[in-house]
Parts: sequence; structure tokens; C-alpha cells
Amino acid sequence: MRVLVAYASALGSTREIAQHVAERLAVGLGEVECRSVEEVGSVSDYEAVVVGSAIHNQAWLAPALLFLERQAQELAKRRVWAFSVGMSDALPKPFRKRGALLQQQRLEGSQFQHIPLRGHRVFSGVYEAGQMPTPLRLLFRLTGGRFGDLRDWAAIDGWTDDIAVELAQPAPPSTAEGADAHGFPPDRPAGG
Repeated sequence: MRVLVAYASALGSTREIAQHVAERLAVGLGEVECRSVEEVGSVSDYEAVVVGSAIHNQAWLAPALLFLERQAQELAKRRVWAFSVGMSDALPKPFRKRGALLQQQRLEGSQFQHIPLRGHRVFSGVYEAGQMPTPLRLLFRLTGGRFGDLRDWAAIDGWTDDIAVELAQPAPPSTAEGADAHGFPPDRPAGG
């Protein structure tokens, strides 16, 4: 099985998560490629795609959005998962879980409408103090915000393992065999 893990990364954290996901998937699935979305001409040679992007200003990076737009027709024919890398775990503690949930809902409602995702997760990345102007940095720290490498590798591994289990099973039936237009059986929701 050929699987593509594509990513758009601003400072390297998302790229490192994508590489980790690709390496973990390759253990059980065989041929898994990890490439920047800007290096991908077509997804037609892949049976499944995992795509991720850093989140800036509550949206994916422009190259990732362009990738989704250009590849939408082909992605709709494949099993696709998405991950977003933001700063929810950097927020003051009372806002972390709610911030991640709101961010996930906002992204799913605005950016993945034309692609039937098998799943989407928001992970925290690396958030350094130097990424924020000094006055805002001080306020951020005073309110309980935190900096550093906030990636939860156990959560990333668990999500990746779930993808591997699903990909190890046969693809869903085609439309001719009773699935909907996206290849989902009638009782299977497209999100998730």
C-alpha cells in the first residue's frame, strides 16, 4: 500500500510530526512517503493520504490550503486523515481543552468541507517565547501560558496507530457496491 504523509510547516514542528507519523506507519504498511505539500504534484499514485499543517491565525498555512484545493477531487477518492499543529497546550490551563476543541471545530467547518476525512486531530507543537512580542509574552506568562515543546508524542502515536489499523483493513466498498459517493458505507459518517 502506498501512503502519503504531506505537510506544511512554518518552523519545523509540523514537519517533525509528519516524519514521525510516516515512520510509524511504514512499520506495518510498507511504502509510506513523507513530503512537503509543495513537493506533491498529484496524490493519484497513493491509496491513502495523511495531511497536516501548522495553524497560524486560526487557519492552515497557505500552501496546505492550496494543496487541499488542487487535490480535492483526487483526495475525495482516497482514505484521508488530517492533523493540525497549533498552540492549544500553550494556553492558560483553563482554556487548553476548550481551545483545542474550538480550533478543531473551526478548521473542520471551514477547510475540510469538500474532503471526506476519516479523522482530524489538533496537536500542539513547539511554541517558543521568541515567537511573541515582549509585552504579549509577559502577559501570556502572567495568565498561565507556557512555552516549549508541547508535542504529546503518545497521543500522536495513538492516532497514528489507529490509522494503521484502519489502513490494514480492506478499503470500503465502491459506490457500485452500496457505498455513498465518497466510498463510505451508508451507516458510516464521513467525519470522525
